[in-house]
Amino acid sequence: GQYVANAICAYTLEESSGRWSRQQHLDMSGDYTAPQNGSTVPEATMAMDNSRMGAFALASPTLADVDGDNSMDVLLGTSMGIVYNLNARTLSSRDGWPVQMKRGVESRILVEDVLGDTDLEIFVMDVGGNLVCLDHKGNVIWHRDLAKNLHQDLDVSIDSMSPMTLGDVDGDGTLDLVVVMSAAVPNMYENVFVFAMSAATGKDLENFPFAIQGKPIDTAQKTQDKLPQPLLVDLHADQTYWKSYIQRNNTSMEAIKRKLQQDGASSSEKTTFSQGGTARGLHIVQPVGMDVFIIEGGSGCAHLVPIGDEVTAMVQADDVHGTGNLDLVVSTASGNIVTLDSPGVPYHPLNVWNNGELRNQGNTFAHGFSASQGIYVLDVSRQYRDIFGIYVPITFEIFDNRPNIQYEEARRLYRVDIRDGTSSKRLLFVKNYNATGTYTEKVYIPYGPGYYSLKISLKTTHGLTYEDVFHIGYNVHFLDGFGLLLWLPLLVAGIPMLLCSRKKSWEDDDFDGEGILGRELPS
Repeated sequence: GQYVANAICAYTLEESSGRWSRQQHLDMSGDYTAPQNGSTVPEATMAMDNSRMGAFALASPTLADVDGDNSMDVLLGTSMGIVYNLNARTLSSRDGWPVQMKRGVESRILVEDVLGDTDLEIFVMDVGGNLVCLDHKGNVIWHRDLAKNLHQDLDVSIDSMSPMTLGDVDGDGTLDLVVVMSAAVPNMYENVFVFAMSAATGKDLENFPFAIQGKPIDTAQKTQDKLPQPLLVDLHADQTYWKSYIQRNNTSMEAIKRKLQQDGASSSEKTTFSQGGTARGLHIVQPVGMDVFIIEGGSGCAHLVPIGDEVTAMVQADDVHGTGNLDLVVSTASGNIVTLDSPGVPYHPLNVWNNGELRNQGNTFAHGFSASQGIYVLDVSRQYRDIFGIYVPITFEIFDNRPNIQYEEARRLYRVDIRDGTSSKRLLFVKNYNATGTYTEKVYIPYGPGYYSLKISLKTTHGLTYEDVFHIGYNVHFLDGFGLLLWLPLLVAGIPMLLCSRKKSWEDDDFDGEGILGRELPS
């Protein structure tokens, strides 16, 4: 119990049995916070680590092909402040790595192409408020000390940080980075600051940082060491301009004001697009204590929703009730789940965040509308229906808004696969595309009639994965047609017989008035 060490291990899943493929030791320290095994070393002295940076690995690794060499990389930060970039196959360090941060790294590292240099930029944040953007060689592109930038002359003590989120907060067509910091100022009040900055330059956006006045600090009752990750979502009723946004071909957006009412509606009619404000961009949804703050990124206007219980997890967004509108899902510390309905906000698959701190099960860290690339299934195919036939038509759209991508033909390669659920063994369709646009493909499901949850995935040349999920019924009521096939021929054949048959009458011309014995019938 005297020393703390961390390592990274790779486990290969096989059909018969799994096996450890790679194991690599990373850090080791003598940390006084490590548990002491009293049964084996009851009198061992604990070595004090004055740096207070034990060798813990508390953040999940990030997988991506950072430099685009067709070899995946593993990015991981440790509590000693060391950031590793390892080859995913051999777990050996890449050139220029590892990188040392001032404080421990306990949040997931983000990657995204924000500069258009054909490589991914790497965003790392430590618990001391130091935020850096690195290139694939480990060189610093920009650096921010959030506590120092917040108060130059005051000794600000950072209490906790939230994980980072990427998205176009102000709607200008470029990605921004959002992070939340809880800091204690000298007057012994705890403030929560929401930072939104350009991901390319690190400069603060207008109206940010956004300060939320807190309550006096009670260290005895404080249990939350990490703030929930901020959710980026569009809660505006007017979302008509997103179609042109994702098809802008990596160009910046003009300052478009959202509509207050539908086209053709008179001023006396009730406005239909007033919900969520009129500024462009996204909303930042951030839990603070027992409240949920909803901040409009383009204007800085905020709305508070009291929950009545402490919210310790990131808010999720999806159409939970199946109404075609977007809902916010809030989970509390006591185990309650609260859904906040948004009747005027239409559902869109790119405006969903329903997989925890990641937008999907892969390595996507940006909001769907403002992500550099993406894929989604159009309404004509995602509407639930029972398909009667052999093939399932699926219409989807691929978009790519990476800077300078028009000059990188080798990077314009998009691998699309469709599978039943998440298993790679249930693969239904795979194809490579070299251009963006709308496509329709026919997919055969070999598993028979039933209800299916189909997932369509787009994998880029940097190993980033974008997903969309929709549900269909496949020949569920196929037996209904057999009854028709059985009775329809009999009915068609019986109709002429009923119409053409004629009952014999005593007044027929060939009736001679005699019975079967040749006698006259009695009168």
